[in-house]
Amino acid sequence: MVEAVAEEEPVVREYDDVRDRAGVEEVERECEVGSSGGGGEMCLFTDLLGDPLCRIRNSPDFLMLVAETATGSAAGGGAEIIGLVRGCVKSVVSGGSHAKDKDPIYTKVAYILGLRVSPNHRRKGVGRKLVERMEQWFRQKGAEYSYMATEQDNEASVRLFTSRCGYSKFRTPSLLVHPVFRHALKPSRRASIVRLEPRDAERLYRWHFAAVEFFPADIDAVLSNALSLGTFLALPAGTSWHGDVEAFLAAPPASWAVLSVWNCMDAFRLESTIGRLILLLRYRFAGVIARTATNSTPWRASIQKK
Repeated sequence: MVEAVAEEEPVVREYDDVRDRAGVEEVERECEVGSSGGGGEMCLFTDLLGDPLCRIRNSPDFLMLVAETATGSAAGGGAEIIGLVRGCVKSVVSGGSHAKDKDPIYTKVAYILGLRVSPNHRRKGVGRKLVERMEQWFRQKGAEYSYMATEQDNEASVRLFTSRCGYSKFRTPSLLVHPVFRHALKPSRRASIVRLEPRDAERLYRWHFAAVEFFPADIDAVLSNALSLGTFLALPAGTSWHGDVEAFLAAPPASWAVLSVWNCMDAFRLESTIGRLILLLRYRFAGVIARTATNSTPWRASIQKK
């Protein structure tokens, strides 16, 4: 006689750094991010440097959830963490006037990242349960949209979010990688480079990107973060610079570039290769869509609620 054993329903709860860190690290070790198909295919692996919250703790609002079973498979039979997910919420530009003297339209967006499910517990609804619980928190925080990024060939992830969770394809960005540790590139003699103070960098970014989608409302905090290595402005050689960003914006040269750098290696490390990523985004509230999805909103043509 064979007795059927009911599958234990996992419990989803907030991550506790003291009791959960070891279990989370074990799930991270079991899960590979990106392609795993061999044959010279590349993958993306994130080394969290012992801090499971490192990728979200600098956001205004963030949360990490874990899924656990009451009786684990490890020796001792205690609770076992079998899945996890991270999420954060912040205000970004969703569209509006492209005139620099007009106020942009801001909206709260949520970002899902770091979804992991132990290989022994996949295809059992654990991932969906984690996502749905995270979306409940997004609603509590007033998020109007949620989005995530995954590799295009990660069929399981794409299927979960598009077929089961109602997300739609939004963008296909590229991850660009350059091995700067192998050689040093000398700046061109045709350009002069100056370092901007955080307040001047903020003014420049707000002036130029105020109407660009996903531009963060808290760019001042982003540029002043302890991990920031600075913002640098490149100008044609011979261009006068007197440290006055307002004068620069009043009469900018025909050609210039700005770049900000952060020391992410003190937060996490990526072993990465160039891959095809896609952004998936989901509308959350019909009432909010009516207010924000105007003809001037860049998102409108790309997203459909499922």
